[in-house]
Formats: sequence, C-alpha cells, structure tokens
Amino acid sequence: MSAERALLVITDPAARSADGESVRVALDVLRAAAPAKIVVPGDSAELERALARRGRRRVVVVAGDGGVHSVVRVLDRCGELAETPLGVVPVDTHPGSDHGLARALGLPAEPAKAARVALGDHDRALDLLLDDLGGVALRSVRIGNGVRAIRNASAAGLAVRKPWRSIWDRAAHTVSSAVGPAGHRLRVEADGRVVADVDRPLFSVHVGCDDCDTGPGRVAAAPELPSVAVQERSVNIDGTGRPSATRTEPATGTANVMITPFAAGGRFGLPAQTRGTARPADDTAPARGPMLELRAREITVCGPDFTYEADAMATGPVRLRTWTVRPAAWRLYVPQPAPG
Repeated sequence: MSAERALLVITDPAARSADGESVRVALDVLRAAAPAKIVVPGDSAELERALARRGRRRVVVVAGDGGVHSVVRVLDRCGELAETPLGVVPVDTHPGSDHGLARALGLPAEPAKAARVALGDHDRALDLLLDDLGGVALRSVRIGNGVRAIRNASAAGLAVRKPWRSIWDRAAHTVSSAVGPAGHRLRVEADGRVVADVDRPLFSVHVGCDDCDTGPGRVAAAPELPSVAVQERSVNIDGTGRPSATRTEPATGTANVMITPFAAGGRFGLPAQTRGTARPADDTAPARGPMLELRAREITVCGPDFTYEADAMATGPVRLRTWTVRPAAWRLYVPQPAPG
C-alpha cells in the first residue's frame, strides 16, 4: 500500500470496551503503515459525518459484525458502497462472539493479521442481500430452528444504547429458541414462484450469499454448497488512488435458498419417524424432512410472526420480508490468494 494512501479507521466503542488490547494492536499496525485518522463514533450522525469527510482515505473498520453492518448501511444510503472497498479488523464486542461474519469472509481473527490484510492491495466484490426495509445481510439470513428470539430490552434491564449500536444490541441480547412441535407455518416465494406454503410446516429457511456462507449461520448438517465464481481484482494503488491493474470475474447475482421441511406429524402432534428423514442426535428435538435447495434473486417469506437472523443478528417478530440479491454490491480487502 502506498504511504500516500491515508486511512480512516472507524473504531467501534464497544470493541474498545470489550477487547481494548486487540484494538490497540490493530491500531498500532495500521498507524505504522500509513497516516491514520481514528474515529470512535458516539452515534449514527458522527459515523455519517466521518464517512462523508473521508476524502480519499481508505476505510478500515475495527469492530464486531454489527459495526461492519453500520458502516455498510451508511455507505449504501449514500450510494457509495460499491466504490468504497472496506478493510475489516474483527474484534469481540461481547462475550462469546466468534467473528462469524469475518470467518465467512475469509478474514484472519488475529487483529495484527487482519490489519495487514486491510492494508493490502487485493479486494473482492461480493453480493449482499437487501431487504424491503433497507436492511442488509452480508452473509446469510436464517429463519426457523436455531434462530434466537429477541429479549425485551426493558425487562432485561439493558442500558440505553447509542443509535449506531442498536443493530448489534438486538443481536447481543437475545435468547435461543427451539422449533415448536408444529414447526413454522410460512409461505416462501423464490423469484415469484411459491416453493413452500403454510399447509406444510417448515423446520428452517436459509438464504445465503455465494462465497460468503461458511460460518455458524449455515443450516446444521447442510450439504456443502458448490463453489461459484465471484468478482475479484488485484489493485495497485498509485499516487492518484486509482487501481492500475484489474482482473474481473462475474459475480453470480443469485443466492442459495435451502428450505428444510418439518417432519410429518405423528400422534399428539409430535414429529413422526420417517424413513430417509434426518433426525438430530437428541431424540427430543424436532425432526427435519428432506431439504429443498434452489437459487433465486428475490426471496419473500410471510406468515405468522417470525424472527429472523441476518448475519446472526436477530430481528423481529415480522410477518413479511423480502430479500433481493444485489450482485457485486460491496468490496472487501481479503488475503492475497496463494500463487498457482
């Protein structure tokens, strides 16, 4: 990276509180490589101002998954997401955080290594899922088994959070929920075609972006998905900040949709043992039916109140949500691929 290429480092205030040592290590590596303006936004307005005034600085986010989402959403609202490659240094923001998004993106978990990747010259264009209310999912959306129910913040005695933190707070203060004995009654449409309806209960629905779908958000026991081409480029930054060399491969522009039916009901409404149906190791857990897997650009789910997770961050309950794949919508600095 050229020494003339300055940095705007967006640092999550929660990351500094939860893991100050990792933040310090990352900032030391970044400041040693290039002039860096460090910003710790106290609210969404400060975050927007910092990004609006960044000039030609490279944006590096030192944060957990929620902080990355916040930056992506601001850049998307400004229409600058696709032209602003991001460097990401994952840092725990709450106990038990596992950097699910960073691992799915192929980023190192160690702050020093991730900081060096963020300073590199190789970035990748990735699809994202945009919902009908402007929310984004960089990795995947899940509905059904394993999705956590949102805990009432006032009942839990939570302190009032800063506005730009709210998206992560909803995920950090959730409780696990299991599929009930009747499964989930949902209608699922893929590109306008009904692929599941309320007359057949579902165990889970999973929608995942290509090449960014390997973390814990994937459906348990799901088969490995086929590898697909994504758009990549190697960038050599010169004094103008423009790429001097580019290699491009087409992004797919579609998402993997995996729908797992709930096993047929038996006596007293309990799931029946069915030949060829996957059973969890715990016999008290609900049974899954055979999985339906397809590809689509637009996915609509509707039904009784349901909670969903976008990149493991819970939202809901809602009754209707549509996700649309936006191909090559954002760019991320990733490790340089091995030669050959």
